[in-house]
Amino acid sequence: MRLNRNELRKILYDFNSFSNRLLQADFQDYTDVLKKFLNFINNTPIILDYILDCGQCDWDLEDEIKQVQSSYGRKIFSTGNTEEEEIRNVYAVLQYLADKSIEVHYGICMGYSSSDKIQDKIKGFNNRFVMVLLRHIERYLTKVGIDMGLDDKIVYNVTVKNGQSIIATDNANVIATNSIGADTSELAKLIANVRDLSVNLSSKDQETVSDSLEVIEAEASSNKPKKSMLRTAIAALKNIKGITEFSKAVIELSEFVSTLIK
Repeated sequence: MRLNRNELRKILYDFNSFSNRLLQADFQDYTDVLKKFLNFINNTPIILDYILDCGQCDWDLEDEIKQVQSSYGRKIFSTGNTEEEEIRNVYAVLQYLADKSIEVHYGICMGYSSSDKIQDKIKGFNNRFVMVLLRHIERYLTKVGIDMGLDDKIVYNVTVKNGQSIIATDNANVIATNSIGADTSELAKLIANVRDLSVNLSSKDQETVSDSLEVIEAEASSNKPKKSMLRTAIAALKNIKGITEFSKAVIELSEFVSTLIK
């Protein structure tokens, strides 16, 4: 597929928008919102190619879903042992639920929360199952953006092979490697850690985390990062009161970002 950084930013923006809508959907609207989310995924080649490159789910989906649905909360879905398994299995389950118009709150989500409230069970299903796929896709798109470099006008050809993005400018040949620069790789790792540890925060705080990390990602990849925006983003993250692990992850990210604003 051919796209430049601005087009990739729009894809990431739309992905975050559809993802946030799914995560906040009322249980009565969940199936319809899930279908809209999957329609976006299936019509966005850079994301769909990434998922399909992870292989086909080898589960008997009908049986697996019936087992969870009829267990009255005693059974939940496995995700897999590798990144590829997690991606293809979660995607396959969600696609099956959407294709068959199966209401998630009828048995599927019962084991994902001890709360008696259906909405809490939907939230648990999102946090413990759906979020696995969302984080992998978000991390992948972020890394593609980092690998693309700085010029918004250059058009890139992006393909996926063995879970790895292969990027070349128009009419160029490229040999794919398994690593990017140490600095960008470390930044992506620190950002992903903060994002992963934010899942138990309030919706408002999660939104703040998402917005702040987007600013850091954008400015860190800029030729001339705006120091004021980086400082503001880090300050917003530090003001969030989360668990110890989240605060530690923010500090580690802050220390890294501080090297960009000296």
